[in-house]
Amino acid sequence: MSVYDPSRHEPLAGGTWNPEIVREEIGRIIGDFQGALLSAGNWPTHPLDDETRKPKWALYSGAAGAIVSLRILRSAGYAANDPSGLLRHIHASYLQSPDYGYETGLQLGEIGILTPAVLANPEDRALSDRLAACMQSTMGHPAREITSGETGMMHAALTLFRKTGNAVWKELYLAGARSLWETWTEHPERGEWHWTSQIFGRVRCYYGACHGIAGNAHALLRGKEFLPDDWTETIVRRAAHTLSHGALREGTDVNWALSTEPDSKRLVQWCHGAAGIVTALSCARKLEVTDSKELDALVDEAAELVWKAGPLTKGPGLCHGTAGNGYAFLTLYQFSGEERWLHRARHFAMHAIQQSRQGREQYGQGRYTLWTGDGGLAVYLHHCLVPEQASFPGLEIL
Repeated sequence: MSVYDPSRHEPLAGGTWNPEIVREEIGRIIGDFQGALLSAGNWPTHPLDDETRKPKWALYSGAAGAIVSLRILRSAGYAANDPSGLLRHIHASYLQSPDYGYETGLQLGEIGILTPAVLANPEDRALSDRLAACMQSTMGHPAREITSGETGMMHAALTLFRKTGNAVWKELYLAGARSLWETWTEHPERGEWHWTSQIFGRVRCYYGACHGIAGNAHALLRGKEFLPDDWTETIVRRAAHTLSHGALREGTDVNWALSTEPDSKRLVQWCHGAAGIVTALSCARKLEVTDSKELDALVDEAAELVWKAGPLTKGPGLCHGTAGNGYAFLTLYQFSGEERWLHRARHFAMHAIQQSRQGREQYGQGRYTLWTGDGGLAVYLHHCLVPEQASFPGLEIL
């Protein structure tokens, strides 16, 4: 059995790197987002996000994510409006009709709406208090990951602290870190270090960037300067051991299954598999700790598989699309300085532009989302133009 499923990928296309085409596409996406905003304060829901076209409000595939996309691009110097004033209305609309059932988490719940609202208006005490309460409620969430649990909260809290200097957000980040640390356990049979996560009714031990060890280790390493001195080495050691032991290998190919369960899916996406693990843990090569070289080698091998597998057939998005996989190359370029990774990121960018254009022709509309559609793509294209600024949207930047 192969370490990945080739049918989920397609041959690289889109032509050679062309900065002018990239800038034009960013401008076109911004114009499309601004022109498609509905009077109800949301954007047309894409059928791939909901066949019923129900309005979406949350960060993952709703209006909050569209606003975050425009905010990031505006701050980067593009001629984009800042519709942050809509976030209060979006929050109220979400509470009345949640996207996938009510929750407080980053991608699907209140935190992903309230965080950009507080960043836009940090002096609003009521907003900040509501957000802090939502963040506190994620402690001990059975998901133990980015979508719903304390890991996603930690990313938002760290961003807020670094932007505002308000110690409340630092303390929430630290509370989440302690919660993760206390529940990180050695698997009794495999000898690997995992969190046990309950997601969509299933209880599993995951490997990847969204729900597993890679994503949780990344959240801890992002704020390592605030954690006890001996934690960094332990985080890298546990991650290196677990990912080395759990790796699937075939020749020079290396990837990871979705979870430790037998016959678990073998995906190459940001959310599951090699691409997200590279994005989450490329930072280890800048850490002078034991086992960092072992983790570096795994990351390099995994990045080669992302390139070999090629762009995803699911489209240009971040979570399970070509832009999300491209961030593996951008992140590795940032931490290694090797030009081949930037070259590959830009090839994926050109392919993702083609995918986005084909999608608009097929469905007669854009995909007005951050994580699944054109918003995340536009930010990725910008980061391919200025790779030194690359930071994962919806996670490291909000």
